[in-house]
Amino acid sequence: MNKTTLKTPFGATATIYHQGAHITSWIPSPELGEQIFVAKGSEFAPGKAIRGGVPVCFPQFAAFGSGAKHGFARNIEWRLSGINNDQTEAVFTLSDNEQTRALWPHAFELTLTVHLTPTQLTMTLGVANTGDQRFDFSGALHTYFAVSDYTAVNIRSFEGTTYWDNGTELSHRYVANSEPLQLAGAFDRVYFDAPDSLKLTDGPVIKRITKTGFTDVVVWNPGEQGAKGLRDMGDDEYLTMLCIEAAIVDKPKTLLAGESWQGVQALTLTNG
Repeated sequence: MNKTTLKTPFGATATIYHQGAHITSWIPSPELGEQIFVAKGSEFAPGKAIRGGVPVCFPQFAAFGSGAKHGFARNIEWRLSGINNDQTEAVFTLSDNEQTRALWPHAFELTLTVHLTPTQLTMTLGVANTGDQRFDFSGALHTYFAVSDYTAVNIRSFEGTTYWDNGTELSHRYVANSEPLQLAGAFDRVYFDAPDSLKLTDGPVIKRITKTGFTDVVVWNPGEQGAKGLRDMGDDEYLTMLCIEAAIVDKPKTLLAGESWQGVQALTLTNG
């Protein structure tokens, strides 16, 4: 499978597979090491979703739509449109073609821009309606973080945010309290109209996770039993991963002919 690795003058690197414009590695520096989780059993085969990294979910999130789970964009080859001279930025594009129109009958163009600074990875997803009819879409930047132990990290702050736990009735929604979120066991939750800035604390490593354009945030870990049901994830690998995803879930975006939308998720290493 084709892939591109950015190697910046300041030592940060990122690897992006052309299938799905799928980020599989972000190393801010040799000292800080890998910040993105990828399961050891991922197949890295044409048409197969990679377990981990940052899958681009489009034109639907999970089963919130009539198409394939998480859409088709993550399983299709994108085009590398360009890399800047210092390798701090790469742009990938995907336009509708015979394969996509068989799955979703709309004309579109997606762009994913990956940008690196010494402390930050920024992912910008653009969606353009290039046809003559409106369409609706949902989706996500399905980010898998590498963590020391997902039960030991905490996330701030979802206080006052309405959430829904997957596996329950969609109408069963609750409001998050003021405590930082700390997981124990399997967890699959959508925070609706979520804050645009969160803080993930993993011992001495702190990441500020910000978003624009995306309305919701998904937090997911399969837990011990769930991991055993995933053929491409080792039985204990769930311990060192946690998904925190900028997303559009139950309120799809509408684009009229000629309109476009942009969503951003930025991951910043910070001292607090």
